[in-house]
Amino acid sequence: MNRRDYLRSLAVGSIGLSVSPFDVHINNPAEGDMSAVTPDVPSGPIAPSGNGNTTFMVADRGLIAVLAPLLPASMVTIPIDAVDADRLVQSLANGDALVWLGDPDHVPKALSVGAHALADEPLDMAWKGDCPLVLKDVPLKPARAMGAYIAPPKGMPYHNVDEEIRADFLPVLEAKDRFGEVIGYPAVYMNYFAPSLALGRFEGCECFFFFVTDPLQLMDAAAWQSVLQGIDQKRSSFLQVTDFNTNYSAFHHRERVQLRVRLRNRNDRAVSAMLRFSVKYSGTDAFRPLGALRRVPEGKSATEAIFDFIPEFRLGLCEIKLEVLQDVEKAELLAVDGDLKVVETRHLAFLLANDVLKTPVNHAVKGPNLEIDGEGAFWVGTHYYPSSSWWEWVWRDYRPLKAEEDFAAIRKAGYRIARVWINPVIDEQVLRSIDVAIDQAARHGIVVILTLFTQWVRQMGFQRDSGEQVLFDFRHPRDFNLISVSLRNIDLQREFISILAKRWKHAGNLIFNLSNEVYIKDPDASQMDREVQAWPEVAMPAGTLRDSLLYKRWAKAMTAVLRENGAQQSVLPGYLFSTLDGGDVLVANEDAPMVPWHNYYPAEHAGLKLQYFDPIAANKPVLLEEFGYGEWNPTERYDGTVHYALAAGATGAVSYEWGLSWLARESCYWPLPLRETLVDDPDPRWFSPFAEMAKLMSERGVGMCPTPSGTGYGSIYHGTPFPASAAIALGRLGLFGKGLQRTKYDENTYVVVPKARLEAIEILDETFRKLWAGHVLFGVWQEEQLMDLPKSAKVVICPMALGKAATAQLDRLKNNGVSVYKGDGWQGNAVINRVGIDADNVRLLARRTANGLLLTAASEKPLNQVTLRYKGNAVGFGLGDFGMAHLTDRGIPQIEGAGTITVANELVCRVANGRIMMATDAVDLRVAGEIRLMVTTPTEVTFARTITQVRITDGLGNLRQISNSFAGKTLLIDDQLVRYIIVVCFHNPDQVH
Repeated sequence: MNRRDYLRSLAVGSIGLSVSPFDVHINNPAEGDMSAVTPDVPSGPIAPSGNGNTTFMVADRGLIAVLAPLLPASMVTIPIDAVDADRLVQSLANGDALVWLGDPDHVPKALSVGAHALADEPLDMAWKGDCPLVLKDVPLKPARAMGAYIAPPKGMPYHNVDEEIRADFLPVLEAKDRFGEVIGYPAVYMNYFAPSLALGRFEGCECFFFFVTDPLQLMDAAAWQSVLQGIDQKRSSFLQVTDFNTNYSAFHHRERVQLRVRLRNRNDRAVSAMLRFSVKYSGTDAFRPLGALRRVPEGKSATEAIFDFIPEFRLGLCEIKLEVLQDVEKAELLAVDGDLKVVETRHLAFLLANDVLKTPVNHAVKGPNLEIDGEGAFWVGTHYYPSSSWWEWVWRDYRPLKAEEDFAAIRKAGYRIARVWINPVIDEQVLRSIDVAIDQAARHGIVVILTLFTQWVRQMGFQRDSGEQVLFDFRHPRDFNLISVSLRNIDLQREFISILAKRWKHAGNLIFNLSNEVYIKDPDASQMDREVQAWPEVAMPAGTLRDSLLYKRWAKAMTAVLRENGAQQSVLPGYLFSTLDGGDVLVANEDAPMVPWHNYYPAEHAGLKLQYFDPIAANKPVLLEEFGYGEWNPTERYDGTVHYALAAGATGAVSYEWGLSWLARESCYWPLPLRETLVDDPDPRWFSPFAEMAKLMSERGVGMCPTPSGTGYGSIYHGTPFPASAAIALGRLGLFGKGLQRTKYDENTYVVVPKARLEAIEILDETFRKLWAGHVLFGVWQEEQLMDLPKSAKVVICPMALGKAATAQLDRLKNNGVSVYKGDGWQGNAVINRVGIDADNVRLLARRTANGLLLTAASEKPLNQVTLRYKGNAVGFGLGDFGMAHLTDRGIPQIEGAGTITVANELVCRVANGRIMMATDAVDLRVAGEIRLMVTTPTEVTFARTITQVRITDGLGNLRQISNSFAGKTLLIDDQLVRYIIVVCFHNPDQVH
């Protein structure tokens, strides 16, 4: 019996069919005998082979009939309408393989693969450049398809309680829209390289998904035969790459790079394999040979191969290609090299970098704005935690090749800010990975906010130059009234920060963020170092002001360490849980150049709280540094929150979060520090939400947080660089944020917010809601700056009592003729500036911009037509949820709305479905030679003027002309064009405005 006949016998025998191993006719049935082509899976459980030698092919019956005579012997077919998910999963859990051709709806959820729509029309297809299979010479034709992505069956699985697969998600095919842009991965290889966490399933399993509507539209039968033979060759090698990495993600001049490969052999007997390495340096187009290593993994065992070399020093990403070669027929003849053929490939990259990281300064805080690349705008960003470990493993298993793809996609989506957290225990491996991330972000024009201390840790640590590893308690087990801040081990905190300051003092795209989310409540001397006990704030009366000033003093001490060690970048102390009585964020950030705020409440609360904590009186920006919602792709929450953030005056909005790019190779390892709240005598000062969260955490769980983050909060199609609808909604306002930077403006109506009186938040929420409902133009002024209230003020609304000095100032204002209201008496004051709106139940928020006034209308119920009137301007649009109009002294250059859109009763356009965002660099949309637009859904837009040309841009300013999308005055936007910024020209396209 030769090896292929032996495989055939194992393949058929593994599903319980009794067939002679010498019967070579298994895939040559009598004409018309479909039972032999598509044998029924037995009614009982699929008998595990123990060897994982069966490959199931799932497809529709017609396709099976066509391909059956061409299938490799090891493949067993299952009609897609007859799939029994439980029984199929049982077999795959024991290491068998799957080829799925066609409709993804019935893919078992346990495999953690989902599919998303790409386009109604056939798309061009191409083998991905780093495709792990040897298929690049197989011809492809346009086909309708869906895109694959990582889709765990549970959005927030508990580590070591719920199953989490360990697999490499490796794209095989790219789908391109008619403009040549890659928009999805219709085919992927899922390499289940290790047993799933918690349940220990799927080790050795390999799945090949082709989510193509009609596979024979993509390839003819002969081409499919070649593809399936390639997959069979891969499985017949018995080899599986379970890891391919480097010791660091960045290397310096003359440092030796270590490439490490783990190769598993599923066979009962030893086989030989050759591992061949090649390199491609930055700025070059081709791979060059590096070397090769032969290995012989024993049966049911694995081997490790380590190849090290000193690379040619060319700054930038250096890509390595691994090829696994074998003579499949002679693999067990260990003394024979045989005719070696590539059975699979892998790619990775590392950064070749100078010893000191230097990136250009790309941002600055000027007045109430964050400027990027010297430009003012409203900015959007995201949190980047690409591993399913959240951030325990992310910097210890950082993958620069995938991250490069991610940062390019983040920028292309319209984002200019990425926030990341550092590991609580740092060493060279962690620090070099963050070096790479900062460098990659800089090259893509992205500002990095690096957060140092979080509420999720207890111990922190660092490595001294001597090699000593220092671990210390950042949070004592009884310190749950101190979250993301510690008054213990101050000198060790300084030492931790000094390492970061020295390393990244030349990173020009970096902002330091000391704390993530702070709760500070009446700390006592037992929770303080002796140095802290001497701080004057300690002697203050207990309360919000003492808490906030203590945090401010701690932040000042930590900032001083950064400055003393050469780091001159902006430092944001941190957001405080002000709505939960955890300190006043404005007081705590008085010394900061920018005030951070976080929002996980419904969208309107972003507007309410950003206005309450508005630092415009100090001429500083407020940044919605983090917002989100506990489900994947929450489009309405993202869309609503970013609109309220823009309208309420934020300089930007940063989502939580982008999403997963890869699945962690190992379990998380920290022992659930929040469970330390589960004691019989909890301190009444403790942060109560943590105790409630801890009750849900099993003692079997593990991790700083017991769940991954990206699958529960992400906004992309996981494993891919493709944004889902939530990420797109956020990016849309980033792409159209130019010209919307805020300015300090003297209003005639102000709301005064008391200092360190957190009980005022709910009261002021109601005041703001009434002002929005009354369409009032107003400013917010903090008590601390009341002496500097603009002389333009005619009306002051002050629902809460103030301190003595501020109260005296209010009396002086009254004596000078200013109307001061504690209640709702202001509503009848005719002096107040209001925007006219000819509709009921519409909220109106106003943002003063560098060029004028941005009005945002919001409604919970759709309205066919709403007209905003102010100072001779009239802008009309349909209002489904949000609408905007940017009013300037010279015209209306930007509008967002639905339905019929008008300016001064002149038609601008009609939108058949969804919302449109339009902007121009000219003075007014009505006379602009060209406008930029995006829409929320495929639609038809009819303009008042005749279209002469249409172009699209990819978010990076690259323009290309398109045709067949417009006729006369009408622009047709289908499910492919809807992804782009569309530039519409109405006369000579060469004219510059």
